[in-house]
Amino acid sequence: MITREQLEEGLEKENQYGKLKEDSTIVALLLLRERIPYDVCSRIIGGAEHDVIYLCDVEYALRYLNEEDIIKLADCNIYIDSDVDSLSSFI
Repeated sequence: MITREQLEEGLEKENQYGKLKEDSTIVALLLLRERIPYDVCSRIIGGAEHDVIYLCDVEYALRYLNEEDIIKLADCNIYIDSDVDSLSSFI
């Protein structure tokens, strides 16, 4: 289990790189679905707007992600949208 501070710092620090060549949003979705049990978060995609998809709630993610996952999510350009307190991705 990671802390919120670790998640925030890791995504901020790594998010500037966007290293993945494949579809990064799909990679992030698959990672979150693999880590977070269905009964905890049945909808990994919580909503969408014009150019953003809102993924699972940060509090759900904290329980199941590790430091390696943070790096992978950062490589996928995932960030924390503080307005809705969820992991999010520009599309």
